[in-house]
Amino acid sequence: MYRSTLLSRPHAFTGVDDGDFMGAPPDPASRLLARLQGRQLFMLRQVHGNAIHVAGEGAAEGDALIGASPGQVVAVRVADCVPILIEGRVGDRWLVAAVHAGWRGTAADIVRHTLQRLAALGAAPGTLRAAVGPAIGPCCYEVGEEVIDGLSRVAAAPGWREGRQVDLRKVNLDILRAAGVQAEQVGPCTRCTPGLWSHRRDPAGAGRQVGAICA
Repeated sequence: MYRSTLLSRPHAFTGVDDGDFMGAPPDPASRLLARLQGRQLFMLRQVHGNAIHVAGEGAAEGDALIGASPGQVVAVRVADCVPILIEGRVGDRWLVAAVHAGWRGTAADIVRHTLQRLAALGAAPGTLRAAVGPAIGPCCYEVGEEVIDGLSRVAAAPGWREGRQVDLRKVNLDILRAAGVQAEQVGPCTRCTPGLWSHRRDPAGAGRQVGAICA
């Protein structure tokens, strides 16, 4: 598991040894589930868009979940896409969010939309902290013009690409920081790391790891 030094709420980015979370709740033997006993775990069917939902409101699909009630755990599944965990205090309670940011979701501005939704719930971006978890790195992410064009429209700072090699985590980090969010990157490139699932490395057999955070 990987954790952020920035976040204070219980959270984790899992790896291969923590279980395969593809399309289902965690395996009962996983260490993550053991840490979440007594709490409600919420996930969505992810569709590579920019829909954001509040946990417990009955939504089935989307790519970001906000936890607004104590004990709620929101999570996203990834295998090269960028998992982002966000927290912020509003009065005597916490707001948290888990975001699934593949290139399509990033290009559709899912991070800014999530920050806007959190602000509407009372958490201004300047009060938030975020961790961008393990994802495919620029060393392994060569893309076509469609991806470059899409990311060019939302990138908040230069230096996120060299030719066709793209740093998707930097794009999302820059968007967070430009909005006033204190943010850090956690963990290595998924494709380079045997202990992490990677769809690009093993398209037929890749499982899914999880980024999860508790309100």
